[in-house]
Amino acid sequence: MAELQTSEVVNIIIIGSMGMLILCVGFAVFIALYQRRMFQEQEKRRIMDLEFQNKMIQLQIDSTETERKRIAADLHDSIGSLLWAAKLNIAFLGRSVDFSGELKDSYSETMRMLDQSVDSVRRISWELTPEAFNHTGLASSIKEFCTRLDGKGQKVIYEESGRSVFWKDDRALMVYRIVQELVNNAVKHAQANVIRVRLKWSAQALDVEVSDDGVGFVLNDKVRSGVGWWNITNRSNKIGAKLLVKENTPKGAAIELTVPLES
Repeated sequence: MAELQTSEVVNIIIIGSMGMLILCVGFAVFIALYQRRMFQEQEKRRIMDLEFQNKMIQLQIDSTETERKRIAADLHDSIGSLLWAAKLNIAFLGRSVDFSGELKDSYSETMRMLDQSVDSVRRISWELTPEAFNHTGLASSIKEFCTRLDGKGQKVIYEESGRSVFWKDDRALMVYRIVQELVNNAVKHAQANVIRVRLKWSAQALDVEVSDDGVGFVLNDKVRSGVGWWNITNRSNKIGAKLLVKENTPKGAAIELTVPLES
């Protein structure tokens, strides 16, 4: 009888232990499934947030391009036309009236200022939205941009190597905007004598480098929070490009952009 009671006790202990083990395993499985579900929900939420951010960035980029085109059109069609009409009227006066002395000097100075104003409106309009981009593509547009800035306070040198690709889609326009922003930053802040823009083509990617011999470049919090750098980084991310900043080079600075080319 004692042996039977002992056996029952042992069975009860074994059954209880197995029950506890099953309960623990079940609880562990429940925790694992719950954690997996939570991870999936977090990942889903992260992807949704990323997609939303990408959509907002794209909307802002599209809005910026639309605004650039509108301003460029207004400059060209209204202010440009008015300046050109004023120049024609002044030129007509010059042919109709025999200016001499101070009047002749004033006439010549006015014509010179009008010529400069017309050229400035054309340059600004072109920089806002390069008219020939869809016809000449990325490389030629960057070259033309460098040519227009060359000699305006610093030397801007354009260099290209590899087999050039005629590229004019939205990704190409973003690359152009990035280069434009980098060069303009160098012009405004680098105190450089020479700015170089290098394009190196390969089958897989386009490597772009903007360098200068100025005071150097440090990517601090102030620069990171600026609108210009925000535009550069977001455009780079949007096209899947890799951005490399060379800080405090021996003289000047260099920023490299590697853009994968779609096959």
